[in-house]
Amino acid sequence: MIYLVSLLKRWSFNLVNFLFGKTKIFIIILGWFLVVTGALFLANPERARKKLLGYGFGFLKWPLRIMAIYLAMLLISFSLKAPGIFPMVLPIAVVMFVIWFWRLLKKKTYNKLSVYFAKIPMSSLKIYACIQIAAGALMLILQRRIW
Repeated sequence: MIYLVSLLKRWSFNLVNFLFGKTKIFIIILGWFLVVTGALFLANPERARKKLLGYGFGFLKWPLRIMAIYLAMLLISFSLKAPGIFPMVLPIAVVMFVIWFWRLLKKKTYNKLSVYFAKIPMSSLKIYACIQIAAGALMLILQRRIW
């Protein structure tokens, strides 16, 4: 299932990139987007910190989901071997527990990442914003994608 979602995501990204990635209007919109968001990040570096935190946490969401699904399947398979009424009641309890566990793990991971990203100095965030502005400006000047 996860492979199918990943495959669809990659395929749709490649399709959109093929259709619109090299068109002039897309490049202009993306270039201006990079320039404007870079200027906003330069004016308020905390926004850049939150954006980077979102990127870092988005990268960790799938491993957390895979771990939660694996744990749910493992516990449900153990509960199905139990005698009596347990095979009917235990899977529901297991799913509820895994959802609670996943939310707890997600919150703890987000807190740890936010502590890690809080250590990034403002100068580095401003450099990130300047690089983003430069990338957008180069896209506007060259009229092509630069990555």
